[in-house]
Amino acid sequence: MKFSKEEKKFWQTHYHFDKPSQLHENWQQIWSVDGNEDDDFFYFFTKRLITIQDVYLKDTLITDKAVAYMVQFKELKSLFLRRHDTITKACIPFINQMQQLESLNITKTKITLTDLCDSLNNQSLKEVFLDAEEDEKGILEKAFMLKERMPNCDVFLNCSSSIDAFGNKEKPIFS
Repeated sequence: MKFSKEEKKFWQTHYHFDKPSQLHENWQQIWSVDGNEDDDFFYFFTKRLITIQDVYLKDTLITDKAVAYMVQFKELKSLFLRRHDTITKACIPFINQMQQLESLNITKTKITLTDLCDSLNNQSLKEVFLDAEEDEKGILEKAFMLKERMPNCDVFLNCSSSIDAFGNKEKPIFS
């Protein structure tokens, strides 16, 4: 199957591919910090790529729409979406559909602990990282509700890794 004109432009611009035969359907990861990847990038990317295990995006141009496209990735285990003001609770239903997802980082996004408490129900998740601005009582109540719904998932607040800069394990809200 040939590239459409728009696809050809996309693949040439981003990866210097001229024809579909140069693509592999299975990629390990996509990684970008301060990049210009946007919703259109993921529209074209998910049209041809079937499998990816790790998406690491920090401060790119994506919105909830790009997360909706990512549902098509088989075997997606880690989704890191740090520093995206345009990622909101509207993408949570798409995150719930990611059946292999184990790690989710939504720090510095518009998604709150309340949003997760209201909508997140992905049983494959093992860890979620987000920022919280609620008081301690509110945090504990919401975290308890999440832990009841997803008992195998640890929720970490105000950190973006389960290990700190000194190599020590961070503590989840409930473990």
